[in-house]
This record gives sequence, C-alpha cells and structure tokens, in this order.
Amino acid sequence: MFTVEDYIAEWRKESLICINLFSKMPAGGLDYRPTPGQRNTVELLRYLSFGPYNGLAKIIAGDWQKGRPTAEVTAGMPPSDFPARMAWQMEAMAVDMRSIPVTSLSTEMMTMPWGETLKKGLALNYPYRWLVGYRMQLFLYLKSAGAHQLNTTDCWRLPAAPAAQP
Repeated sequence: MFTVEDYIAEWRKESLICINLFSKMPAGGLDYRPTPGQRNTVELLRYLSFGPYNGLAKIIAGDWQKGRPTAEVTAGMPPSDFPARMAWQMEAMAVDMRSIPVTSLSTEMMTMPWGETLKKGLALNYPYRWLVGYRMQLFLYLKSAGAHQLNTTDCWRLPAAPAAQP
C-alpha cells in the first residue's frame, strides 16, 4: 500500500534531483529562454522552488485561495537561493503531509481551480506531477543551454554516493 511516507520520500527524491541539476548549470544558462513568452531558467527555478508546495498546501487546507501566489512569493529570488528553497520545500511538504489525518486523503474532497473535484489524496498527485514535470523542463533547459554532459540518468536518478575509501 502506498503511504504518506512513500509520498514524502518520492517528493524528496525529485527535489534532490532538481538540486543536483541546478549544480550542473552551464555558463549563461540562467538566461536561457526557449522561445519568447516561455519562462527563462531563473523564472523556472523560482516556480520549482515554491509552486509545487504551494499547490500541496492549498489541497491540504482544502482551500485554493490559501496563501499567496507563487510568483509573488518568489519574486526577486536570486538563483543562488534555489538549493536552500528546495530543501525548505521538502521539509515544509513533509510537515504538512504528516499533519493531516490519513483518512482525510480518502474521504475529503478538493475542487481544483479548473473545476475538477477529487479526493484530497488524488488531488495531491497534481503538485507531485508539477514537481516532476518542471524538473524535466529544467533538465531540457540545461541541455539546450549547453550542459551537454547531462544524460538521461541525470534527469531521473540521483548520482550514486561515492564509495567509501579504505
């Protein structure tokens, strides 16, 4: 059975992959913008650092109007804050997830901004999907901006811990 702790562990893994990808930023990569009208890398980092958590917090509260918009919260965030903000998001998500009764995930309903009504547990799939989807976008931005050393494994897995030296 899938548990709250499983959700937390998967969210953490995705967040750590984002932090690892950030560490591979090529020179000039922060300014990369695929086409006019799309986010540049800095704007993408700002969204990733709060947007998924913001959705999760709103779903747990059962109120899509709770809190402030992501763009307002992250306005002016320097890119160098990204790893710390992702670490904050991981911890805040875990606290929030552990604060709700597990039964509420299968019994309480949440109406999403587009009108779909779901059980809270199913609604929580969306913020996780946003984290994964925008992590993939970060990977693609970095590759397009010149981080040619990145490969598929960097997008989907954390690097292996170095072996202990004798």
